[in-house]
Order: sequence, then C-alpha cells, then structure tokens
Amino acid sequence: MVRTHRVLLERLGPAAPRAVFLETPAGFELGIEAIVARFQEYFRTSLGLDLRPARYRHLDDPPEMQAEALAALTAANYIVAGPGSPTYAVEQLRDTPILAALIARWRDGAQLVFASAATIALGRHALPVYEIYKVGRPLAWSAGLDLLGPYGFELAIVPHWDNAEGGTHDTRACFMGLARFERLRALLPASAVVLGVDEHTAVTLDLRSGAGSVRGKGGVSILRGAVEMRYAAGEEFDLDVLRSPAPAPTGSAQPGREQSPAPASAVLGQAAARIGAGEVAAGLRLAASAAPEGLAAVLLQAAQAADSHGPSDDFGPLVELFIELRAGLRERGEWALADGLRDRLRGIGIELRDTPQGTIWVRLP
Repeated sequence: MVRTHRVLLERLGPAAPRAVFLETPAGFELGIEAIVARFQEYFRTSLGLDLRPARYRHLDDPPEMQAEALAALTAANYIVAGPGSPTYAVEQLRDTPILAALIARWRDGAQLVFASAATIALGRHALPVYEIYKVGRPLAWSAGLDLLGPYGFELAIVPHWDNAEGGTHDTRACFMGLARFERLRALLPASAVVLGVDEHTAVTLDLRSGAGSVRGKGGVSILRGAVEMRYAAGEEFDLDVLRSPAPAPTGSAQPGREQSPAPASAVLGQAAARIGAGEVAAGLRLAASAAPEGLAAVLLQAAQAADSHGPSDDFGPLVELFIELRAGLRERGEWALADGLRDRLRGIGIELRDTPQGTIWVRLP
C-alpha cells in the first residue's frame, strides 16, 4: 500500500504531511500500544514519516488525554485509523468533539486513510463483525458514522471481501461467508449500496473529481440493487455507481444531514454523456447501475468487451443497447426515465426515432 499512501500524500500539495493515527477502533485492546508501534514503524521505514498517535480510546478517557488527541487531530492533514471493532469505534466516536474535529479536517482537505474496522464504521450501515462471527448474535446491522451520507451515499462498507482464512469454511465478506452475507444484505434497505473491498487492496474516493480508483492486489465489488459490479486494481469508476438505486424511505434521513441521491435519470444521462465522450466502458458500467436486472448484465458484458478492445468509432452496438434499455424502461411504465435517456442521447448527437417497425437511430449533423 506504499504507492497508495504516496498518491494520497501528493494530494496535500506543498503542505508538509502531518500524519496522525487515531487509536479509537482498537482502544479496548490490551495490545493497543503494539498496534500503534507497528503502524509507526511502517510509516517511518516505508514513507519516511513520523506518525503521531491520537490517543482517544474511550469516552471516559481523562480530559487531558482527550485534549491531547483533539490537538493532534486538529493539526493533522493525514489521518489514519485501522483495526479493532467497528461497533466500538462508532460508540466511542459518535457525537464527540473528536469526530467533529476529524470531519472538519477532512472538509478542509485532510486525507482520511481508514482500513479494516475503521472502514466499516465510516458507512451508514456498519457490520458488527465480532458480535456475529465470534459471539453468534442474530444477523443485524448497526448504525455507522455515515461520513459520506451528506454527499448522497448510503453505504455498507465491507473490507476483507475475499478473505480465505476459514480454510474449510467460507470467510469471504469479512468473515461472514457469502451465504450468510446474502441474508444480511436482505436486511439492508433497498437504498443501501454495498462496497466490498478485497484484502491488500485500496479504493480511493475522490469527491472533488467524482471518481473512485482501485489499487493493490485485488479488486472491489459494488452491490447496487440487483446489479453487482467488479473493478480490478488499476481501474477507475464513477462515484455515481455508489449512489442509492432507490430513494430512501420518507423519514429515514438523519436530522441535519443533506441527502442528495442521484436519480436514475441523471445516472443514465451521465452514462450516455460519458459514452459520447469516448469513455465507453465507464459509461456502460454506469448505465448498468440504473438498468433493469436483465439488461444490466448485458451492459456489464459490453463494458468488459470495451475494456478489451479499447476505443471504437462504431457506436451502433452501443446505441442498440441503449434502445433496448429504453424499451425496458417503457415496458415498466418508467416513461420519465425513458424520455430522459432519449433526450440525453440527443444531446450527444444521437436521435432515437420511434417507427411502426420499431425504434431506429440516426446521427445528427
């Protein structure tokens, strides 16, 4: 992950890196000092940086200890957090000055680099890994910190997606196993999106550019409605594929949080625009995220083919896919979406014409 850290550190520009390790997720562990020491050694030997600890471990920490942690965070522009318990992290951070300082620094340009348990805590829906895997509690989700909620993302972030430590039993999906995780996923609201991150893999979400990128040895899986998208190391994706496939139920928004999910019409329009700009594979994947289930699989296959063959001036097969998508939307009575897709295609120079023999398309001069 050294390369990922270097990329993120470069985003700080000319500012000197001021790296801090937030201890909270592992604050309950007896070996917390050893965990911190390992991270400090890694940063020192691999990146040439001193990693200052922010020793906030528990709500009942002495005031002077909390003040020191707050000062460390307030001065930081590179904030790291890692292993431990996601539910413990949420319980100790929610509605605290520590979390407020972390968010304020992030909005001011600091890089947040979270791994393992800390990553789970970031989403709106947090997976209680230890409680289910070790204690055997009934399947359920906990409320997360929802750092990305104000930007229109309702995420359940699941690291260790490809874990294989179980040997004779399935420990994928962060030790849940895929069969059990499917039951867990059924408990999520329809508006939630699952972001699964393989081990030894990083996914960076750049809210300014609207792009996500994958680095490392594995890939990421995005489960959005009936569609599953897979991105390998070296690939990028539009952050709109992480937005809710269905509007959140009335009253589900948290007080004081601005909700801005991208409607399907906007997603399809953006997909058409990206294809028109030559970003064929990315546009097809984006279209798949808002397409009916059957056509979504076709669009994803087309995206894989586009990756293999590279750019092409032959838009015919792609337009035919969009015609099929529009027909599917109309069959389901989603007239506004179908009309919006037609209008966005016209905006990039492709006009759809409905005839008694079916829909045809022409290039506009």
